[in-house]
Amino acid sequence: MTKRLIVSIWALTVSLAVYCVSGFVVADEGPVIISYQDNFKAFASSDFVGRLTALPEWEPFFEVFTQTCDKAIDKELSLENLQLRLPEPVAKDLRNFLESGISTKTGIESVFQHLEAVIFKLQADFDDDEIDENLQDLTDLLQGRKRDLELDFDGLLAFIIDVNPRSYLSFLKYFRERTDYQFLRNEPNGDFILKFDFEFYARDIEFCCAGIKLNTGRYVLLFSDDDQIVQYCHAFKNGRYAKIDTTQPKKELILEETCFLFLDRQLKRARINSNGTEFFGKIKKVTAKLHDVGGVSQLEITAAMRTGEDARAVRDLLTGLLAFAQLNANDNSPERGLLQAVQIDTAGTNVSVTAKLDNPELWKLIAKGLQQATEKIKNR
Repeated sequence: MTKRLIVSIWALTVSLAVYCVSGFVVADEGPVIISYQDNFKAFASSDFVGRLTALPEWEPFFEVFTQTCDKAIDKELSLENLQLRLPEPVAKDLRNFLESGISTKTGIESVFQHLEAVIFKLQADFDDDEIDENLQDLTDLLQGRKRDLELDFDGLLAFIIDVNPRSYLSFLKYFRERTDYQFLRNEPNGDFILKFDFEFYARDIEFCCAGIKLNTGRYVLLFSDDDQIVQYCHAFKNGRYAKIDTTQPKKELILEETCFLFLDRQLKRARINSNGTEFFGKIKKVTAKLHDVGGVSQLEITAAMRTGEDARAVRDLLTGLLAFAQLNANDNSPERGLLQAVQIDTAGTNVSVTAKLDNPELWKLIAKGLQQATEKIKNR
């Protein structure tokens, strides 16, 4: 039952993604802007998740949240609404699936059971003017100013799972073979590579997806473009991604120098050159990592600056802001105790902020937040 459920979820997810997403374009030559790795299944056994689910406030929140999601999904994804957005066969199949007993709770539990890791990499050539246009599109989208966004970034999106992606190919019935899609590779009971090229609501959509089996009995469902997807398949089978460690409880986000050069350029174009903004041009890299150290979950944010002087200046700025926040907190408040647990250090050109997530004051705040969120959801 669980396997059938996750297969159905993924099949419909891929089906909807094909209709709604513009596509992923991969070029392994450009510099990386953003990379992200989430060891999804391993993180479920982390110290942080263990402490969270042990809180008395967690279960009431989770139940109210998932039940509210079920009601909202049932309302928003009515057959009438779906038919306005999707072709009729897709709308009817999705509606039948929603009425088959699936719920937000079982869906979340199934994903945690079968999804091992998510790997994302966004690339672009900073010398190309298009990087400004593409990242500006993302900025506009996040600010709610842009409705029609076409993603033309170079990059990779991969899901490491324990279900054969070939099981998801039932969604191909919604497409015309050799017109809307074609197989670039289709090994019997083995790996496959699919290329999609079709028009939907006057938008040209083109991208590739692949399903590959790893030697460990796991599988990868990945998205990229036809120029590089074969190389990425090889990278997961025998290359650099074949040795990637997904066993440690970890979430890691890396913002590369290119990202900050873009921000610095945009601020200068907007003629915003105050002392509070020009530091973007001094950052080479920022890494945010949530992982377990000595059995305790820890959040680390490290910025690699251009010089040691820049690193020390950022440390002094953050230390001052932290001290100011402590002064404005009540002596016995949880916030004050939490702020005192934050450490700020420098090493060469790096400045880091570290906080262990075992602080009792932090968990008092989380418990309070869960309780307040539960009440707000109930009262909506």
